[in-house]
Amino acid sequence: MIPQQPTTDLALQNLAPMGAIGALFGPGHEETSRAIAASLAAKIFHAPPPNPSNLIRRGLARLVWRLMQNTTRPETRPGPDGHPVVVFRNRILERSGHPYAATLLEPSRADTQNFVEGGDPMNALYMMLAPEIRRNAGTWDHIILDSVQGRDVQWRFYWETRCTRDIAAAKLSRGEPVRLKAVAAGAGLSMLLALDQLLREGYDPRLITATISDREESNVAKSERLFGKLPSTRAVLESGRIKIIAEDLLAPKDDEPHDLITVMGILEYFPGHTFTTTERHLGHPEPQGPPHAEDLVRNIAAMTVPGGSLVTNTYKLLGAVRIMEVFGKKFRYRGRSEMHRLLATSGFVPAGRHYSGNVFDVEVFRKEG
Repeated sequence: MIPQQPTTDLALQNLAPMGAIGALFGPGHEETSRAIAASLAAKIFHAPPPNPSNLIRRGLARLVWRLMQNTTRPETRPGPDGHPVVVFRNRILERSGHPYAATLLEPSRADTQNFVEGGDPMNALYMMLAPEIRRNAGTWDHIILDSVQGRDVQWRFYWETRCTRDIAAAKLSRGEPVRLKAVAAGAGLSMLLALDQLLREGYDPRLITATISDREESNVAKSERLFGKLPSTRAVLESGRIKIIAEDLLAPKDDEPHDLITVMGILEYFPGHTFTTTERHLGHPEPQGPPHAEDLVRNIAAMTVPGGSLVTNTYKLLGAVRIMEVFGKKFRYRGRSEMHRLLATSGFVPAGRHYSGNVFDVEVFRKEG
């Protein structure tokens, strides 16, 4: 068992969420990063899951949605590379000066504006799980990072990490090797915490291999830096048993079979097997042609061993979600029945583990065969 390394007293750092993200994913700050990881691990592995927002907060979210509808205006401008860029103007969010608000107001090129931008502001949602960081959050941190959907993202992160650890531990406890993969993983924070926990529990690192992939090179660089900050994961990374790669799920590089794959927050951008879409409930024409969600699921299945596990999430339609649509985000909504039908196209069946929040369900599937 790996002993707990001494860490900086996080409570004395007075870190707010964005400051914590800067320390965690930026160069240096190794002791502070280890303290942040330890606080998140304590919340995930030794405490109950965070509660999704209650009925009052969900009702307030609908009012915020209406407010954003009435105060937000889109603009199309030429970007630095000559491509049109869709930006949004909203005086309320502009005055907040919050980095997450900036990602909503200036999302990306017009041809990819449906994707929610990742990176540091998105990861700041997870920092609200750490009590030493949460207590330093400002008013706008609570409004934006702890919204109805923001709190459900924290809840989803909790169960993604717990399921990864639990499924891997079940194989390792039998002396079997386990091959893990997180796709579209951002900077890989969930996999980092799951692996660190397994190693601290004394499981043999020689039985563990893991791949973390994301399409953005910047996230790959952050992930490599992050995994090098914890002594446990740094040793496995240096041994070559952790691979961190840039990969597009529509053209995957990695065809090695895995025992567990996590796919969080990505399928809701691809059509197929939905109960509605942003375009449909707004009365807009839906885009035609590929790529479809079935294409991604087929690629994921090719990476999964027979009997292997898939951890993923559904996406429900709430007023809290429609706030994101005000800023040009386009979603494909699936409940559990639609997700079951989608995954069945590539041989995945429910494995009996399901957790339900307001916006997301987190469910484990097994690949037949």
